[in-house]
Amino acid sequence: MTEYWQCAFIGEGTSDNGLAKVLERLLMSMRPGADVNLEPHGWTGRRPNNAEEKIKALAEEPYDLIFVHRDADNVGIEARIKECRSPGDDRVVPVIPVTMTEAWVLADLWSKEESFQPWASRQGFRLAGIEDLADPKRTLKEYLNRDRSRFMTVNAFERKRSKLVGQIRIDGDVKHLEAWKRLEKELESAVVRNRQHLSYQ
Repeated sequence: MTEYWQCAFIGEGTSDNGLAKVLERLLMSMRPGADVNLEPHGWTGRRPNNAEEKIKALAEEPYDLIFVHRDADNVGIEARIKECRSPGDDRVVPVIPVTMTEAWVLADLWSKEESFQPWASRQGFRLAGIEDLADPKRTLKEYLNRDRSRFMTVNAFERKRSKLVGQIRIDGDVKHLEAWKRLEKELESAVVRNRQHLSYQ
């Protein structure tokens, strides 16, 4: 019988929904041969305001796993993970980029775009320092506008950003970031919690 996973993604807004397919690929890599479906949860009526309310609202939904995205921002990864765990739902997988999702995009660009590393070097940062950037979103915006005479519009940037988020490679340089390593551990733990006959050695 095929192993099946029905999963939900809930984010701070809709701009990071592209992460759903990235996370789907990550789960599939951990469960080869499994049938995995991971989609942003479709809210009806009033959308809950915060992560805790969103998790509680899904208490009766038949999901196997619930991926909860929260940028670490200035609060830190441990505090965000604690927020995600506070409702006590064992299906929750905290997805916490440090300091924000754009850091994962920058890491993915590191070896994907030939022009990125020289540009990053001129800005004074390396792959190992991406999670120390004060504003990864601004850094990404500056990179995408590097050869333009005028900055792209807000909408154009958001479209490009969303595309790049969805294209993050799970076997790319993002795997070297501490927050991504933590995500992998959190996912492995959630898989075992919810399918106790499974284990990772």
